[in-house]
Amino acid sequence: MDPISLFWEWSPESLEPPFVEVETGATVNREELKIRVRNFAGHLSRLGITRGTRVVLHLYNSIDAIVAHMATHYLGGISCFVDALVQPKSLGHYVRATDCGVILTHSDRRAVDEDALATTRVVSAAEIGGLSTTSAAGNCPPQPYAFAPDEPAYIYFTSGTTSTPKGVVLSVGNHANFVRICDRHWQPVEASSRHLAFVPFSHGFGTVFLVPLALRTGSQLFIMRAFHPQRVIDAVKRYGITHMYGVPSHYQQLLRMGPAAEVLKGLQMAFCAAAKLEHGLMLEWERQTGVMLCEGYGLIETCCGITWRVGKPSLGTGDMGPCPDRDLIEIGILDENDLLAPAGTIGQIAVRGPSVMKGYLDDPEGTGRVMIDGWFKTGDQGYVSTDNQLFMTGRIKDIINIAGIKVSPYEVEAVLDEHPAVLQSAVVPTSNPLYGEVVKAFVRLRPGFALTERELIRFASQKLINFQVPKSVEFVEAFPLTNMGKLDRKRLAQA
Repeated sequence: MDPISLFWEWSPESLEPPFVEVETGATVNREELKIRVRNFAGHLSRLGITRGTRVVLHLYNSIDAIVAHMATHYLGGISCFVDALVQPKSLGHYVRATDCGVILTHSDRRAVDEDALATTRVVSAAEIGGLSTTSAAGNCPPQPYAFAPDEPAYIYFTSGTTSTPKGVVLSVGNHANFVRICDRHWQPVEASSRHLAFVPFSHGFGTVFLVPLALRTGSQLFIMRAFHPQRVIDAVKRYGITHMYGVPSHYQQLLRMGPAAEVLKGLQMAFCAAAKLEHGLMLEWERQTGVMLCEGYGLIETCCGITWRVGKPSLGTGDMGPCPDRDLIEIGILDENDLLAPAGTIGQIAVRGPSVMKGYLDDPEGTGRVMIDGWFKTGDQGYVSTDNQLFMTGRIKDIINIAGIKVSPYEVEAVLDEHPAVLQSAVVPTSNPLYGEVVKAFVRLRPGFALTERELIRFASQKLINFQVPKSVEFVEAFPLTNMGKLDRKRLAQA
């Protein structure tokens, strides 16, 4: 199963347009989509795009971005997604990293890094619409390229919050196995389903899961350039959205919309991934909307999701649902010596199987650091229960080392969030001359509540072991977030 078949050989047929832009109202039906893809593929072919050529997509979520992505694959090229929020002066890094043939960007050409302009063709986002509706049949192959299972088709870049962004190389076989996991473990989607996409295509979930899902099921994908709570509420109401996908901060912001959030009660599904979902937030969401907040686990290095807690109540913070069937993908827990640990033991979550990336782009050393005997070391800490449920307990790099004793921020935050005055907490290490590191907590209070540092520390000391108790608490109005909407612990620790 190659990427074009995921997009091209769709079934069942539907009279509804598969893609709708929320901000502009633009739509494209299935036949128009095929025509536009072939047209744009012809124009890309004239620019030299062919099998194995890399095309950088620095684009906001849009129909044009989908057309460009599909046209690249039509020619056998490799789609290289770059976050639309990356500044034009930084695009040279991605051009050099990918050695791309073309860069498609929403940025003004005059603002783009001069190094990028000197080494590659630049096509502006504004040109895609016109080129894709102008015939270039003479330059377009009659049939889409047929990828081999191990051929690269995608490059996604890691967030780069702790280092230079790394290119994750995914093959069509990786994507095909992800689809097999979804088919077996995801809940059914009907042709009448209406999905809302505000998560950036550049982070993988939209282009690996949502775009093919709409085409394969005959359902509709409503596309937003970016998340904005009021616009999401408006879109849910206007279009009768049934399925929503986001990260925890998205759901927190939606709950703060007050009476306007009543419309969310009409959802059939809300799904959360990419960051820790606090059990308290999940319960509050379900109390206010009556809709179960489902959850999943995966990384772009594993071609997105590998476990789904769908249609099942959460057993607590970090419950990622049942491990998938081992014929699809294996999940193991590694100890400090990179040896497999028994069920119930906390260690590093590792993944092995057809969904795991081919490696980091032109970085064999970096790939070697995260791969051992076929296992991809995720950098996440967790355990697999005796009944085969995956629980995530934190990021290994976020673990606080107090005189050799390891403390997971998740455990401390779960207790702090139990206090009735606490809306959200985040725990980071802070330097200490005696212990090396100690726990520091940042806390957002619920509106109308008052709480002192001493009161919260006393509350925590009744539920936590001494070294887990925060030594200091700072009350804040908001937390720093990444472009994806995830908590940025690095910036918080530097505050």
